[in-house]
Amino acid sequence: MPKVPRKNSPPDVGRKIKLLRTEKKLTLEQLAAMSSVSKSMLSQIERGRTNPTLAILWNLTKSLKIDISDLLNSTQDTGNETPKIDLVKTHQIPEIQSADGRCTLKILSPIDLVTKTEWYDMVMTTGGLLESKGHAEGTKEHLTLLAGELSIRNGLEEIILTAGDTARYDADIPHYIENNSDKTARALMVVIYPV
Repeated sequence: MPKVPRKNSPPDVGRKIKLLRTEKKLTLEQLAAMSSVSKSMLSQIERGRTNPTLAILWNLTKSLKIDISDLLNSTQDTGNETPKIDLVKTHQIPEIQSADGRCTLKILSPIDLVTKTEWYDMVMTTGGLLESKGHAEGTKEHLTLLAGELSIRNGLEEIILTAGDTARYDADIPHYIENNSDKTARALMVVIYPV
């Protein structure tokens, strides 16, 4: 069976960043300073040696004054393509960590949906706390607990989730997810921003 090239592979993203940077006549140093991404990290991304996190892509696209979806769309798209399956390998999935280092969020949502809908695979060890000051007005979070036990505080209300439970809550105010149990918890978190 012939191998079909995958769309939006990390080297393509790096090459597009380099093309955009050179079109705008920016040096590595200039784009690094504008985006708060180190020059060495930027160089590795452009050469396809590392996969940028969602936060890094966000900073780069803001600095280059383009939409994240423009960066990820193939310039060779003709509209006459046959349907494809985009594969994201485990090592390509960006991760972020809570301030205490006890909560890891794997970013499962496609980058072009940032600020619309995002979903995460969340793992929180004992004593972990994920604290949020609140997102844009009207933002909602949906948290489905797959294993363990978590507590969610939102305003004055606090609830305890056990495996299989789903909590839906306003996320435009300060809210906290905490693991006070003696076991690691795993959950699927969906963040829905207002239209």
